[in-house]
Amino acid sequence: MYCAKRAILALSIGFGCAVAAQPAATKATRADIAAGKEIFHQNCSVCHGVDAKGYRTQGTGTMYDPDSPEPGRRVPPADLTALSGRNSGVFPADRVRQSVINRGSIPAHGTPEMPAWGHAFDNLKSNPKRMEQQVRDLTAYIESIQERER
Repeated sequence: MYCAKRAILALSIGFGCAVAAQPAATKATRADIAAGKEIFHQNCSVCHGVDAKGYRTQGTGTMYDPDSPEPGRRVPPADLTALSGRNSGVFPADRVRQSVINRGSIPAHGTPEMPAWGHAFDNLKSNPKRMEQQVRDLTAYIESIQERER
């Protein structure tokens, strides 16, 4: 019995030391919806409109022009408030992030070399953590404006 208690004590101390030796997990930075809203209004509202409803309302941004000779400007901007509704009530956060960093195939967003908002993220290429934070903030803002089913 005495040996069993010592063995348990030794294992407990060993486990405690192993846990203490692990590097502290980095806590993911929380998204800042207000910062995301500002990023949206500076970079996305020009196409999606200040209300983010795309071509559906008077809030349509100034870049959409169905009669433009430029193919990218003839693409109707998406209603970003209806993303969850178009995805069975689930917000497609990964797809939104991919669209923001231009890894998807959205013709109106331009090419990866020259996305429509290229100037907004160009200066962040050397600071991937800051860029990740801004994408997280913008994604959280877009998630926060989703229309709820009635």
